[in-house]
Amino acid sequence: MMKLVAPFVVCMWVIAVAAPVLARAEPTDVSPPGVFIGTIIDVQTQQPVPDVAVIATSSSFSGERAAVADELGRYRLPLLPAGTYTLRFEHPDYETYSRSDILLRANRTVRVKVQLRHVPTKPVEQARH
Repeated sequence: MMKLVAPFVVCMWVIAVAAPVLARAEPTDVSPPGVFIGTIIDVQTQQPVPDVAVIATSSSFSGERAAVADELGRYRLPLLPAGTYTLRFEHPDYETYSRSDILLRANRTVRVKVQLRHVPTKPVEQARH
């Protein structure tokens, strides 16, 4: 009978010690991330602009986060900490556009739709002979 009691006591002791350790709650100071989504269109044609670099900066983190718009002009910047952001939109054929003071709250999705103005192409000078 003693041979059966000892393993039972050891097992109960392990459960009593391990359960509180394994049941710890997640830190409460970490808030769920937010997301920026949106579309980018040409201001004149109202058509999507693909391959636009979308760059997010904020005092909430160091550096910057970036995404590239797909063929339908859609972009997504996920997993961002809550804070105030500046979004910059860059494409070689369009004027760079920045939008500041965009508030992103924890566990929220913010949609930012942008219209870009096409940069006029300069005429190529003909070579003189």
